[in-house]
Amino acid sequence: MEFELDEGQQEWLEEVRDFLRTHVTPALRAELAEHDLEFKGGEVAAFRKAIGDKGWFGLNWPVEFGGLGLGAVHQHLLVSEFEYWGVPGPDLTVTSVAPMIMRHGTEQNKAEFLPPIARGEMICAVGYSEPDAGTDLASLRTRAVLDEATNEWVINGSKIWNSGAQRSTHEWLCVRTDPDAPRHKGISVIIVPIDHPGVTIRPLIAWSGYRTNEAFFDDVRVPADNLIGEVNKGWRYITGALDLERGALTNAGDLRRSVEDLVDLARQPRADGRVIADDPVAVRRLAGLVADVEAATLMGYEASSLLAEGTIPTVEVSTEKIFTSELRQRIADTAMDLLGPEGLLAHRNPEAPLAGGFERLYRAAPLLRFGAGTNEVLRDVIAQRGHALPSSGR
Repeated sequence: MEFELDEGQQEWLEEVRDFLRTHVTPALRAELAEHDLEFKGGEVAAFRKAIGDKGWFGLNWPVEFGGLGLGAVHQHLLVSEFEYWGVPGPDLTVTSVAPMIMRHGTEQNKAEFLPPIARGEMICAVGYSEPDAGTDLASLRTRAVLDEATNEWVINGSKIWNSGAQRSTHEWLCVRTDPDAPRHKGISVIIVPIDHPGVTIRPLIAWSGYRTNEAFFDDVRVPADNLIGEVNKGWRYITGALDLERGALTNAGDLRRSVEDLVDLARQPRADGRVIADDPVAVRRLAGLVADVEAATLMGYEASSLLAEGTIPTVEVSTEKIFTSELRQRIADTAMDLLGPEGLLAHRNPEAPLAGGFERLYRAAPLLRFGAGTNEVLRDVIAQRGHALPSSGR
């Protein structure tokens, strides 16, 4: 099948590329090479401000919510191109949290939270997993109790794998509000400012050098109106946000760039004089990766087209997430095999190919095989929601 963007979409893509050519500077790239980014100052903060000034954080939001009213395909193209360039674009606050507020939030939720999200000023960490409730999210124990005297939620509990909390302003926090209800029925979502008394963030450093966090909530008090939508209806909001998160995380832009970089390296003599592209077996492996990236790209277009029609593509983004996360690992594995000992050289080693990019990718790739839902669980999702099959756990 031949697939082409229409004229308007191609013009939009060129506008995005022009923006990136202007704003992606050597100083920004140097700051992005560090793992523990902060959005509170420096080059990344300035870059995010430029995105906010363009209105691109809410580019596909309805105008009444402070957006530009463009379509989901426009957002997909922007995110894909930002990933190709290796720079941060609209994050999960924009791509998964905000749409749930639009769909299910109260009028006060929308008025209070959507404008600062659109400006890039409000950034949410996603508070789902707990030490004893990761994949089995419905068994979470973090508790929120309404203090009717003060009209506040009082929150106690902890979260783990709370990525981005160190640079976020708020938590999109999944809590239990009815401990006597069935597991999926007594859950709510509450917005919690991270600088509130009783919130503690502690770093957890993954094998890749990536920072995630533990978050602790000790008698944290927030206004009752920080509840998103209705009480005890949070499971619907969480699963909808997760579907959108998987679509946002599985964009193929970074995969396309990685394979292009690997093909380019294959044409250049290595330190031992080898030219990888002279090996027909290596060329076949690279050709397979190129074809897989094309398939991943089409999956992304399919998911964004469904979103443009108003459908949350649960099965499609689950399929895409499995495929792209496993493809990312295949790319990293292939790079390690083909580059040999050079590929093991890490960031800051002057001899490292692409400044150690493939060594870092090799360590980072496992993250997305379980981030936003493990691939094993998502295969269950596809079987149950796509094919009406029973859970593998039955």
